[in-house]
Amino acid sequence: MVMMGASKFRPGQPLPPHARFAVPLGRALPALRPVARITVPQAAERRNVEAAGAWIPWRNDVAPYMVEPMEVVTSRRFEAVGFVGPARCSKTEALILNPLTHMVLAAPRLMHVVHMTQAAAREFSIETVDKLLRHSPELAARLDKGKGADNTYDKRFVAGGRLTIGWPVVHQLSARSIPIVVFTDYDRMPQDIGGEGSPFALGRKRTQSAGTRGMTVAEASPGFPIMDESFEAATPHEAPPCDGILGIYNTGTRARWYWGCPSCGEAFEPDLKRLHWPKDGTPTERGRAAVMVCPHNGCVIQPAQKAELNRRGFWLHEAADGTLVRLGDDVRPTAVASYWLKGAAAAFASWAQIVTRLIEGEERFEATGDESLLKTAMNVDHGLPYLPRALGASALLSEAGLKNRATDRAFGVCPEGTRFVTVAVDVQAGRFVVQVEAWTAELERTMVDRFDIATPPESAPRAGKRAIDPARYSEDWDALFDLAGKSWPVAGSGHRLRACGIIFDAGGAAGVTPNAYAFFRKARRRMRGLFHLVRGRGGDKVKRAERAYPETAHKGKKHVAKDIPIIWAGTDRLKDEVAASLTRGDDGARALHIPKGAPPEVFAEYAAERRTEKGWEKKPGCQRNEALDLSVYSLALALIFGVERMNWDRPERWARLGAVNAFAVVDEGAGDALTPEVAAPDTSEAPDPEKPKASRRRPRRAGRRGPNLSGW
Repeated sequence: MVMMGASKFRPGQPLPPHARFAVPLGRALPALRPVARITVPQAAERRNVEAAGAWIPWRNDVAPYMVEPMEVVTSRRFEAVGFVGPARCSKTEALILNPLTHMVLAAPRLMHVVHMTQAAAREFSIETVDKLLRHSPELAARLDKGKGADNTYDKRFVAGGRLTIGWPVVHQLSARSIPIVVFTDYDRMPQDIGGEGSPFALGRKRTQSAGTRGMTVAEASPGFPIMDESFEAATPHEAPPCDGILGIYNTGTRARWYWGCPSCGEAFEPDLKRLHWPKDGTPTERGRAAVMVCPHNGCVIQPAQKAELNRRGFWLHEAADGTLVRLGDDVRPTAVASYWLKGAAAAFASWAQIVTRLIEGEERFEATGDESLLKTAMNVDHGLPYLPRALGASALLSEAGLKNRATDRAFGVCPEGTRFVTVAVDVQAGRFVVQVEAWTAELERTMVDRFDIATPPESAPRAGKRAIDPARYSEDWDALFDLAGKSWPVAGSGHRLRACGIIFDAGGAAGVTPNAYAFFRKARRRMRGLFHLVRGRGGDKVKRAERAYPETAHKGKKHVAKDIPIIWAGTDRLKDEVAASLTRGDDGARALHIPKGAPPEVFAEYAAERRTEKGWEKKPGCQRNEALDLSVYSLALALIFGVERMNWDRPERWARLGAVNAFAVVDEGAGDALTPEVAAPDTSEAPDPEKPKASRRRPRRAGRRGPNLSGW
């Protein structure tokens, strides 16, 4: 016997009335309703969307480029849909929430949405799905009212519809039959799930049991770098080789969005390369002036015309022979319908916004070498894959190319306008390799000297009878003291410049590190702050340059000198900057110049490595890379000196122009001899061993200022 309100019955109260037969029958009948013959875009118009804080009906004409991809979601011809697009183009609304709406209203079945992490999945459920159901009356009416029907990751609807929300883990994408699997923000997911393959491949396996009614959908902005810096497209719409969503796109029909020019009528793809803006002004001013230029006849298109051009736009897919066609029987023979929309056509992102952010990213890169803002602008605002500047630059690093770009500046002479000089030393078997670089304003620099120190100092054991041996003889390191007295002439002036800092590698063969530490202690007593130790560490997450002290006296079997400050150089990031500086091609900020008179081997050494996904690695057959490493050391030292924060109109004494520079030698002969009166730089933060132990003054933090011009 079925009773109404049986769960609320209490003893002593009258029995509840019998349920009417129509009630359970009414709940069961929707399951017998046949699938509605409507498309996803038609179903979407029956739900609401949030716009400017208000909930209004969805309109397909606001982002018309999403109509065709939505229609393909219910296609029985294709097994999957891949959509590449920028932020603010409605790809999530159209390809996640609108298929959900269609599932609830027209074709009840199981739908599984995969977000990038568990936290993101929970946020998506609460902030997106729950709000959609709450503000769309027809959808809210279909949500089942039974116990357990409305959970965070599992929602049931009348007539058999069910939504599950998950994240990319093996157990959620295995041992299940799911008619429709949808991936949102696909490029922010790991591309190998538990060693069993990509999320997209695992998702497609779940839909196979549904036959031609199964569908896998993936949408994202590009997030993975271009894997081949020398890529050239073989067909009109081929994307560069990338993991993630662009990899899916390349396996599909490769559709792109086209406009017809409002002036000449010619069709073209609205893309970043069609946008033009002024060269002068602030990023905001330049972004506001951006316009689109037709590639056929140079017709100028204003921002206000974008909405109308989108309403009249169309998708063109690749055919089997590489020609461009509308969606039909002659598209590429593939089971994936793939689409790529560029940021210039995005409905909710103005040209002013996306151009401004791109310019800001370019300016940050030019100022600091940091590519993060530029990468975000390309991926998220423009919907384009990003080729790290280092990858592009490393492809241009060749011995012949560097020789062709060599400067006519005199080797051995600092260029006019030099502000300071750095000396970098690499430790090799049988020699110290020394490279001298002269720096002008805005971090432009020139190699002015390069030589080896191969002879032990006279005070070393058996001097004159053997080659220098930095790993075996600590006395051999005294040969580096001569570098402190060297100076180099400055073109167009009557003075020379000594090095404001000498940086040397503390790693190498067994024995090098303790000898390097011993020399540093000796140098610190004689000329505090002139010599600096450097060690390298790879990876893109480390700091570019950091000065630090070891925290312990011993670490495993490796001796760690507690009193030795070390400059840690982020070698991969700094090599990125050096490569960009070498391939800049003209004078200006951050350019690195190699004179034609430099030793021939330096050109090969700069080109000895290339950028890979794992970092910088030597090219096959290349052994010597000293020039590249030494430029990295010099750049790390300059960063520790704070040159990026330098006001070049009011520089520190060690970076001033002319003979007033703290390291200038006016008398040409005076630069070859050391005297206690000459000022030396000091960025060392180690406590001075000569000071009484009673002094507890906290030393200033390393890297806060440039060289301290205290005497030796």
